[in-house]
Amino acid sequence: MIQRFLLLSAFVLFSSIIVDTPRSLAAPNDPASIVGDLGGRAISVLQNGDTAAAKQEQFRQLFRQYFDVEACARFALGTYWRTATTLQRQEFVGLYEDYVVVSYSTALRALGGASFGVLGSQSDREGVIVSSRVQINGGAPIRIDWRLNPTNHGYKVTDVIVNGISTASTQHSDLVSVVQRHNGQLPSLLVALREKKVSNGIVRQSPRFREAISRVVEEGPSPIACSEQDPDENDC
Repeated sequence: MIQRFLLLSAFVLFSSIIVDTPRSLAAPNDPASIVGDLGGRAISVLQNGDTAAAKQEQFRQLFRQYFDVEACARFALGTYWRTATTLQRQEFVGLYEDYVVVSYSTALRALGGASFGVLGSQSDREGVIVSSRVQINGGAPIRIDWRLNPTNHGYKVTDVIVNGISTASTQHSDLVSVVQRHNGQLPSLLVALREKKVSNGIVRQSPRFREAISRVVEEGPSPIACSEQDPDENDC
């Protein structure tokens, strides 16, 4: 179960592992092309002969380029972002980036037999949802929806929804629960992330999310409900 969860979660964050969209054709203001371009670059990283550490750094660059990292981190921290100092915010953004990159870049190396395709896109009041389909080792296709919001630097990914479950909401729940277990003290989360660098499992995805991902892999996809949450309007 854990292995399947890690593999699919890797797709959730860096998906598009096999895509036919060349980098030169990706339009910076076309969300579907952005998702396709991300995949083209991800597969080139997987196929190169670099060390694991070098690949991890390359995935970090992809995350920085294609995701609105600060918006994702802000949503993940919720109301604690508003009470955090400038220095705490800066440190958390860096640690959150580790939370994402370190947790999943290793799992990506096992996805050589997976395929990916962009299905289309649809605008809503918050931004654009790009729908995609993932197939792992000949299993049933899994639909994954990507939320992209406009920024001063073009569209950026702010959430990914797998089988109706928002990864942004899941990360928020997992990270905030650490603070709540320590009487609302944000430094407790910073210390935990700093010491464990996430990869040791101090902050894990929730059991509900793991169970849902396992059902998707074992039973096939079900209709996906797009997330309507805005990282800037999180009051959880």
